[in-house]
Amino acid sequence: MSETTDPILDVLVAGGGPAGTATAFRASELGLSVLVIDYDDLMKRIRDYSKDKLILPSFGGGDAMAFPAGGDRIESLCFAPIDKDELCQRFKRCYRDYDIQHRVGVELTGLERADEETWTVQAWDHNERREVAYRARHVVIGIGRGVPRRFDIPGNTDGIAFRLSDPKQYIGAPACVIGGGTSAAEAVMAISQAKVEAGDATDVYWSYRGDKMPRVSKALAEVFFETYVGNGNIRYYRRSEPVAVVTGDDKEEYLSIRVDRRSLAGRPIETSQLEFPKRGCIACIGEDLPEDLLRSLGIQRVEGGPKGKKRMVVNRYLETVQPQVYMVGDLLSQAYLETDDFTADPAGFREVRHRGNIKSALRDGVLVAQVIRQRRDGVEEIDCRVEDGVEDLERSAAIAVISGVQDVRDLSRAAAAGGATLVHILRDGVQGEEFPLRVGGTTTIGRTGCGVSFPDDSLLSPRHASIEWTKEGEVLLQDDGGATGVFLRATAGEKMPIEAGSLVAVGRQFLVVQDSSVPTLVHYDASGLEKGRIEVGSSPLVVGRDAPGKVLDANDMGLSRRHFSLSFENGQLLIKDLKSMNGTFLRVADPTPVTHGATFRVGGQLLALRLDPDAVLDTAPPPPARRSSVELPAVDTDPALPPAPSTLEVGAPAVTFRGGGTFPVPPGDTICDVAEEQAAGIKAECHSGICGSDPVRILSGRENVLNEPGDQESETLEDLCDLEPGECRLACMLKVKGPVEVEIL
Repeated sequence: MSETTDPILDVLVAGGGPAGTATAFRASELGLSVLVIDYDDLMKRIRDYSKDKLILPSFGGGDAMAFPAGGDRIESLCFAPIDKDELCQRFKRCYRDYDIQHRVGVELTGLERADEETWTVQAWDHNERREVAYRARHVVIGIGRGVPRRFDIPGNTDGIAFRLSDPKQYIGAPACVIGGGTSAAEAVMAISQAKVEAGDATDVYWSYRGDKMPRVSKALAEVFFETYVGNGNIRYYRRSEPVAVVTGDDKEEYLSIRVDRRSLAGRPIETSQLEFPKRGCIACIGEDLPEDLLRSLGIQRVEGGPKGKKRMVVNRYLETVQPQVYMVGDLLSQAYLETDDFTADPAGFREVRHRGNIKSALRDGVLVAQVIRQRRDGVEEIDCRVEDGVEDLERSAAIAVISGVQDVRDLSRAAAAGGATLVHILRDGVQGEEFPLRVGGTTTIGRTGCGVSFPDDSLLSPRHASIEWTKEGEVLLQDDGGATGVFLRATAGEKMPIEAGSLVAVGRQFLVVQDSSVPTLVHYDASGLEKGRIEVGSSPLVVGRDAPGKVLDANDMGLSRRHFSLSFENGQLLIKDLKSMNGTFLRVADPTPVTHGATFRVGGQLLALRLDPDAVLDTAPPPPARRSSVELPAVDTDPALPPAPSTLEVGAPAVTFRGGGTFPVPPGDTICDVAEEQAAGIKAECHSGICGSDPVRILSGRENVLNEPGDQESETLEDLCDLEPGECRLACMLKVKGPVEVEIL
């Protein structure tokens, strides 16, 4: 039987992460009764980040939004760069200081309508091993993009722990840890050590379905080795797996682990199994998107919006199809669909980008709490604005000037509904903050006092450039007198005319088209020193770092080997970027039309234009930059290119990392496994819950790929990495049956 609490809560929050925490703190400030439940612990995802990880307010484009404003409780959630453990401790301390009611170890399992005004929230209390229920007028779901992965085995798995809370609980009897990741290794070590310190002679059993010892992170390798060898109480079973939960003669439930499977001629297959009381088992087997749970609540993702992608659907209040049930935080990342009518055709739903960072989660929670307060007060016209915190007022004011709105969520909605966005491209190619643009207006770009400002970039003038969206629907890029110019990236693979006076930037080199009867370009190095002249004849000339036609600078690693080509056809000098790594840039002088995908450099910043397809009238590639003065800018360059890949061996599974050598791929391993073991340059933070940190491009051997990208991997590549699935993959998902060559992105 379940237990129902009384009285009725104003708000029940499922999930004690940043989004759920902000909901509870703001609801409490507004005088609402609130309870937070979490199946594991407050700030679980942050807690499980790698040790000594620094949490940055700017992560995931966080500089483009402000911390939400509120009372003392919300202000206590604002933070400067901080160690992940310190942030967890601080947030938990705030729960205690402000007496925010919460219950850890309580997992949301279902919802039922109690009456027209309230919900009955069903849950499982892992601490007391029983069902509980709560009555609430509003329910906020902030459980993140992952819930504990369940065993697909017969029997009742309720009561099996999904993380180690206290290793001392496992003293006095054999314990079992299932899984092959870092969290499983940490649990094994902690229980092993606790048993040694307590003089407990029982062992800790480690079950992993792989055929070799799980790879432990480098940070844990030394201490793990000492624990495994020195304590002598760890029993590791490879190729083992849970098979069922069974009931013993003592009427207790046990998790049965198959540890051996033998095939003998003329006899049936024999298996050996070990049985552990459920309370002695920990399953560190990862998480899944909680679609089954959400579906049981009457909430599911739908295919819709302009891209026809499968997304979560909410209204402008972040309310789901279930009235008075809201969704906040990572469940909405990296994009969600918004509608005013859940019964309408999903193809017409608006797609809204949602940053998977802490600031975004905090803003979600504050918005929902304020919506609930207004509904409790009977307000008919709900105000969706989330005011900005003091520390970010200057940035928010600048964004408001660009867009004509006051809320970051409104900015995202405006862009998704037919606007434009400037995306800041960081040096490693990752998309940074976004700056929504206003239709029919002008956005200025510079170091200070502009709509889009980069105050730390000394290469920018105070007002450097601008983007104008004309009433006719044309988008114009203009140099407003910036000392280091504005450079538009040429469309790869397409010939573009360049005129006398045009300035071309490639790597650390600059070329100026000379006005003469013979097509000639004057070559300057990064310091402005003239290095020579290039004459273009009737045959195409290939130019680059190691090109057959013209070598600009063999030591400039910002150049591709074959970077671009020059040709003279029908009295016109043409340039074509040969799909170079770092691009070919032409300086802009006059207002130049640009379209979706156009990329340009101002000072030391690289920006990309994103236009909603419905708002673009002209989808042709951007025209060439027009005649420019010949001032040589002191522009910093892109990172160096790696050397050529080594030759692949034929037959056996192997991976060649461009510029990083060739390595065999053991059976069952992913490309990420090999890269991490060989220190090949992938900095995968998958273990920290940061998806999309290990993209690679398959250069050759695609026919040797064992697995095609699934829906979740494709969505991550497209939405988070802005890459094309198939040609590009996440290394942690990529397995091969023969030699492949990849480029780490």
